Amino acid sequence: MKDDSRSRRRFLQTTGAAGLAGLVGVAGCSGQSPDDASDSAANGTTQSANQTASGDTATDEPTETEQPVTDEAAEVEATYKSREKYSEPGELLDDFTDLSTWLSNAGELESSSEHAFRGNKSAKLIGKGGRNASIARSFEDTRDLTKKDFSLALRSSTPSKFALFVYLRDPFGNYAVLELRNITMETPDVGWFRTAPGVYETSNTPPDLTQISRIEIVANNATDSDVEVFVDDLRIHDKPDKGYIVFSWDDGRKSYYNDAAPMHDEFEVPAVQAAVPRFVGQNKFMTLGELKERYEAGDEIVAHESISNRFHSLGGNELEKIIQQNKKWLLGHGFEGSNFVVYPGNDYDATALDIVNKYHYMGGMNQSFQPNTTSPYAFDPLVLPRTVGHDLDIAKRVVDLCAKHRNVGILNFHDFANENTMSKGDYRKLLEYVTKEQNVEVINFSELWKLRKSV
Repeated sequence: MKDDSRSRRRFLQTTGAAGLAGLVGVAGCSGQSPDDASDSAANGTTQSANQTASGDTATDEPTETEQPVTDEAAEVEATYKSREKYSEPGELLDDFTDLSTWLSNAGELESSSEHAFRGNKSAKLIGKGGRNASIARSFEDTRDLTKKDFSLALRSSTPSKFALFVYLRDPFGNYAVLELRNITMETPDVGWFRTAPGVYETSNTPPDLTQISRIEIVANNATDSDVEVFVDDLRIHDKPDKGYIVFSWDDGRKSYYNDAAPMHDEFEVPAVQAAVPRFVGQNKFMTLGELKERYEAGDEIVAHESISNRFHSLGGNELEKIIQQNKKWLLGHGFEGSNFVVYPGNDYDATALDIVNKYHYMGGMNQSFQPNTTSPYAFDPLVLPRTVGHDLDIAKRVVDLCAKHRNVGILNFHDFANENTMSKGDYRKLLEYVTKEQNVEVINFSELWKLRKSV
């Protein structure tokens, strides 16, 4: 559903500028990016998240030019570390120090003191030889989860090999399954992150959410090898009153300005632009004036980087320098979205998260070609999920799921000429579809971050 007033959105953004000295960023890519990869774990394949849908690497990056000069000096460090400050949303349900209430359905279950997110123990799930690992817990009394979502802390030495499924079952065998379809954390430098997966599907007869009797956590093995997963800090938290959609465009391309922006203005729907500062004004990319025009029209401009500088592949000092430069450029040109970042190629590792956490409040992504949604109140601030906007039917399903289950869907686009982006005609149909849906609101990253901080 569209915002009633585009000018009101612009007013709220500009009046909030003074307090935005340390906002968050969401990462992206240039060229036919690594974001174009097909799903791995959820679909039973192991294509890297750093490959394009056709298996090619990016070929149309512009020649890099001198780093743009900022209009004015800016303090670029965040005033707090969002991952620490917002690490415990909602109510603790299980800290996994006592596994006596959990049953292993598949694979192996161990109590582990090797890694722990909370306390000194976690649950270690192992699926060997291509098998899944699954654990379940029954509630002594059924629970009313009509207005509730779940989140948990996750760590894996095999992140690209599995998808996370969380089943909520009622006493009659009906279920809803919450899914994180793909994990793009790079090995070997792995770490903990929180995930609050949205509903992917339900049984033919939806579960009676007033009577949930059982929860199951599944590491869905997509390979013929082993998966190792640590689970901790299972939490429960409220649902919002409606669903939310974010239209996220990577790279700041001229094609968005020429072809998509007029449709966004027509339907009064905001978008998020993840721009690479040093590419601004070059061939195929928007000029600074065009970015500022889109900002004034209601789009949000956030931090991004080229796939030639994937965060996990850079040394710590080099990565920190790039993040500082990009944020300073955004702040210097008045773009409050500098607090948010989109990772190039969706790649990250534990070191990258530590560095990004010093400068940005929110970002990501774990990306999938299938619906890949989240609760607005409990995701890891720097490990958001999103869905590739390559197919109209899948994108409409994201809208439907978010409307029905009150989740957040971030839809990602690059260029109408790319395989990872639906056609211009289908995009118009998508905008028409989302504006007619009464139970979803299209928002930007600042508004999503406000929701995340509210619990």
